Amino acid sequence: MWWTSLRRLEGEFWRAVKIIGDEALRRRVERFLGKAFKRLEGEGLNFFEAPAGRSQHHAYAGGLVQHTLSTLRIALAMVENLARYYGFRTINKDYVAAGVLLHDLYKPLTYRVTTEGSYEFSKLGSRLDHLTLLVADASKMGFPLDFLHVLAASHGEWGPMPPRTMEALIVHLADLTDSKFAGQISRAAQNILRGQGKPIPTTLTMKEALKVIVGFKP
Repeated sequence: MWWTSLRRLEGEFWRAVKIIGDEALRRRVERFLGKAFKRLEGEGLNFFEAPAGRSQHHAYAGGLVQHTLSTLRIALAMVENLARYYGFRTINKDYVAAGVLLHDLYKPLTYRVTTEGSYEFSKLGSRLDHLTLLVADASKMGFPLDFLHVLAASHGEWGPMPPRTMEALIVHLADLTDSKFAGQISRAAQNILRGQGKPIPTTLTMKEALKVIVGFKP
């Protein structure tokens, strides 16, 4: 079941790449993904089996692709809301979609699995953050400067620079929303399990955490 779910998410990820309407940008994204995945095979974790974080959110196998796809839906909804309710229709939707799909691409380079089954920084990750690695490689692929900014600013005030375009702001806020949401759900489930005297799994998935919360009766 776990493997089947990951393969389904992998298919959804590649379908999401196809929503990038700008053909030149889409092809560049596809080439970049191909090169990045080859690098991950030799140096890091598999993208589709990697966590999105070590402990704060989506800290389990498959968490990264779940987080990426969830963040994409949030970001595209923000683009739609700006147009529908505020009449703002000049957002580069392709930059938003491509930015979300790539923003955590190199996280698997910075993590390794511990003997306990949790995650910690790899040797590379202890010296360089994933955004530095991402922008360094992306800048060699001929991406436009404003798109590179979307990647560089995706962590907002916690990254190398704050968002200075609407596209960068949307990607950052969508990423922050999904990670904060998942993190709070995970911590709530852990608190419930702790209060019940039950063991807390080394890697608590969102599905498991939600099941704990729904079944909790104070």
